[in-house]
Order: sequence, then C-alpha cells, then structure tokens
Amino acid sequence: MASSKGYKAIVHFYLQKGCWSIHVQSCCYQGQYVIIQGHWETEVKPSRKSNPRGWVTARSHQVTYFCMEDALQPEYRKSIEDALLRAGDRLRYDKLNMSFNLSRGQYGLLFSPEGAFVLHPQETTDQNEFLFSFTEGADATNAG
Repeated sequence: MASSKGYKAIVHFYLQKGCWSIHVQSCCYQGQYVIIQGHWETEVKPSRKSNPRGWVTARSHQVTYFCMEDALQPEYRKSIEDALLRAGDRLRYDKLNMSFNLSRGQYGLLFSPEGAFVLHPQETTDQNEFLFSFTEGADATNAG
C-alpha cells in the first residue's frame, strides 16, 4: 500500500444481506454505498475454506460508507453523486477463477447496489489562482 496510515480495511459484497461489508480490525460495518478515495488493491485467497475468497483492501481513513437511509440524506448524497460522476470501468470478480479484472488502482472505487466502479481522477480547479491578481497589485501601487 502507498500509505501506512490507518488500519487495513477489507471490502467485499456480503451476499446474504445484499450489501457491502467493510472489515477494519475486529469491527464489521455494512453499507449500500462505499467510497474509497485513493490507492486500493485486490486480494484473493483461493485456498481459504469459506467465502469471501476475494476482496478489495485500502486504508481505513480512505473508506466512507453509507447505509441506504444515510445515502438519501442531502448532506451525504452530494458525495455519492460526485463519485457517480467519476465512475468508470466496472471492477469484476470472477468466482470460478477467483480473480479480479484489475489488481489495483490509484484514484478510488465506488461500491454501489449496481456494482463496484473504478473512479477517474477528481477534476480540481485551482481556486488560489483567482485569489490574487498581479494587476490588482499594480493598480494599488500606481494609485499611491
């Protein structure tokens, strides 16, 4: 992993409950939407006796999850909509071959009821370039 901050978080689909399961240390959380910001990797353990045998890992500070009730709240809906706009190719797990179509990514993942999607880089506008203008400074010195 690129960062050693936080604990290792494991995300996989929990088939019995039809939601995403997030494991951090000895705690388990469930959500309909999970957003991973930044670097992630996949792991597969074919020799494991029970499911899941494949999952996604990231650091705990990169993971945000929402139950369905929270996902409908306006203050959280914006985060989900932003991630949906950045969603690209689908991350797929092949149960028969126990493999993922991708092994890692650097911009994040969105787990939704429709599946897991790789996130494109976040488009940023540099707000600092609009805060200062050299012409403003020149006008101020010429006025004095």
